[in-house]
Amino acid sequence: MAKKVTLMCNGKNLEFTPLTSGKQGENTQAKSEILAPGSGSFEFSDLLLSAHTIAGGESVTCKTTIKGKNLNHLALEVMIQVSNFKIGPIQNEFLVAPRNREINGVIHPQWEAENVIEFEFKPAGRMLFCGEGFTLACMTAERYGVEPDAQIWSLEGVYQRGGGEPFRVKLEFDNRGALVRKTGFSPASVGGVVSPFELLIEDGDTFEPYVTMVNNKGEISTGLVNPIMLGGGNQLLWKQIDACLGEYHVGVVAEDFDGQKTRVYSSLTINESL
Repeated sequence: MAKKVTLMCNGKNLEFTPLTSGKQGENTQAKSEILAPGSGSFEFSDLLLSAHTIAGGESVTCKTTIKGKNLNHLALEVMIQVSNFKIGPIQNEFLVAPRNREINGVIHPQWEAENVIEFEFKPAGRMLFCGEGFTLACMTAERYGVEPDAQIWSLEGVYQRGGGEPFRVKLEFDNRGALVRKTGFSPASVGGVVSPFELLIEDGDTFEPYVTMVNNKGEISTGLVNPIMLGGGNQLLWKQIDACLGEYHVGVVAEDFDGQKTRVYSSLTINESL
């Protein structure tokens, strides 16, 4: 089993375990080297921060320039340093383009060949709660160009029911923290087909959220963080917390129309408030 790394956050010792293979229930295939029409090529300038050391609760301004073609989305991505890994995303939010276009009722950003990006954010974290139990929730935003109250946040992980076989699930929450959709995925069949189904939560079930882990070589893998026990008459919900103290990597992620991502990071330290 891969070696665990630990982080003290919100009064709890979080344990992160790298997976040695693809996500549970996911059909992992090698990527083709043939460039598709939606492939992008991006060039970043250095990501400049207004400060590299802040106290908890303070904000940071970020600035960079992105050049390239086939740019679909830009997003803020914040990772925390734990041992030899960048782990997260602790925060993940779309960056808004100067102009948008609407197609079939869905808003899409319109980026230029060269984009100067400048924005301010306050580092924060998210925890998944069920009664007194909680764990880290590295959620991602699902919708671009919507009001905050209309945003949907997704979190995937491994679900365990009794002594049965674990399987992958995707949980979706509204901006107030409530669970609005839960989907399970049956383990892949011989043909590689993964079947989604409506998940029913039962007392004693456990959920281990996925996290992204980036090692010192820049290699990206999936990991797991502490499981949370479900049921007992308690609702599953997420809450925002102050960012845990530690070393962070503030990043901007450029995604092309094929879903391939390019990242640039800058370091940030969060200390105790005075």
